[in-house]
Amino acid sequence: MLEYDNLKDPGRSFEDWTMEKLRLQRIERYILNLFRVRGTTNVLAKQIFDSTDEFSNADLVRAFEDLEKNWRLLVRHTTEGNDWISLTPEGAEAAEVKPMHYVEQSTALPHPPKSATQKTG
Repeated sequence: MLEYDNLKDPGRSFEDWTMEKLRLQRIERYILNLFRVRGTTNVLAKQIFDSTDEFSNADLVRAFEDLEKNWRLLVRHTTEGNDWISLTPEGAEAAEVKPMHYVEQSTALPHPPKSATQKTG
């Protein structure tokens, strides 16, 4: 069970944190279902952003990060100037998508940290 000491913001209530986690899980299910419905392991990030008005782009990005970093179900990468979201083999299994071409985390060009792309001065 979740404990208060796991909270990043001690000013937030446990109920607020729990609701946020439930919302994140709902968004993650939406993303995996989108892959299942399309029957593919690769989708342009823009297509995911354009597919719903229910979730903000920021919420979708948080879900991408969680699915990538914590669950290892997807990889975000850029190919020929296009931002892609690709399922790992485990992600394809979770989304119930037939195996196709996978982008391995070691070969994908990861997005640079935001701080590296900001201009200073």
